[in-house]
Parts: sequence; structure tokens; C-alpha cells
Amino acid sequence: MRKTKPTYQQLEKRLAVAEPIIEALKHQEVDAVVGEEKVAFLLLSKVEEALVESSGEFGAMFDLDGIGMIQADTPAFRFTRVNPKFCEIAGYSAEELLTKTYIDFSHPEDRKKDLKGLARVIRGKTDSWSIEKRCIRKDGRVILVGVHGAALRDHAGRVVRIMAMIEDITARKQAEQQLRDAQEQLKNGKPMPRK
Repeated sequence: MRKTKPTYQQLEKRLAVAEPIIEALKHQEVDAVVGEEKVAFLLLSKVEEALVESSGEFGAMFDLDGIGMIQADTPAFRFTRVNPKFCEIAGYSAEELLTKTYIDFSHPEDRKKDLKGLARVIRGKTDSWSIEKRCIRKDGRVILVGVHGAALRDHAGRVVRIMAMIEDITARKQAEQQLRDAQEQLKNGKPMPRK
């Protein structure tokens, strides 16, 4: 029986199968190779390990106490995940927030500006945004928040969810305004009121 030379297509197919195996061996992701199915299983196991590790790291970051974190779906921007700090900022429980949207939290006069920024993200003009806006807490109090968000896209480039860090900046903005007022009074030669 005479062996025939493989065709270009056959060689290309063999190379496509061998490349991930070679890369796995180079990076010491697998110790031995016993057929394509075994390598596929070993590679899948490594991907699964990386996913579990990454998910754990993400969860740890998401639940940090220092800043509010949210995750919302698209196109409704309904909250799908909130951390305890965001619950504290908003004055709602996590269960209550999961029935609301990112836009519901915005002050009615700031919703148009908020939607305009999100529209830029959806249209692919940017993958992230930063905004200062007024929000209404559950108790009705208006607060100022700084939002730093990012879009998560699928393989086709469509936004599937947004993630954002939200910080209550009300006290800082009030202090800045008091400083400006005091500077203006000094500039105009008016005495500062005593507390």
C-alpha cells in the first residue's frame, strides 16, 4: 500500500487541531497528550478553572465596602446585581433594587442626560462613561452621585449589560459649595456668618 501525500486542506486541518495542543504544552497547561478528545477535555478543564477563579475575583471586587457597584441588563437597564454599599447609598434593600432600573434611580430632571450618555455607549461611540447626577433615595432625599460605568458586549459587539461604580458625593459637593461661598464673601469684603 502506497502512501499518498496529504493535500493542503488536510495539512491545514491537522495544523488547526495541533495548534491548541502545542500551545497548551508550551504553557504547561497539560502534562501529556493522549488523543484529541483528551486534550480537548484538559483544555476545557483549564478554561473552567480560570472561569471559576475569575468569577471569585470579580465577586470579591464587586462586594467591596468602599463604593457602590451595580450591574444592569440591556435594553431596560434593570438592576441584575447590586452590592451592599449601593443599597446603603440608595436606601433600598437589594431585593427592592432588583425590581428597579438604573434610570429609575436618577432624578427625573437628569434622566434625559443619563439616557443620552447610555445611548452613546449602546451605539458603540464609547465603552465607558462618567457622570455626576442627582438621584432620589427611597426616603425621598435627593443626593449627588458620581457614576463610572462600562459596557459589556457580546461577540457581535452588542451591549448585553452595564457595570458601574457609584459614589455618594453629596457631602463633598456641599463642602465645595460652602468653600466657594466663603471665598466669594471674602472677595466682596462681606463678613462670614458664624456658626
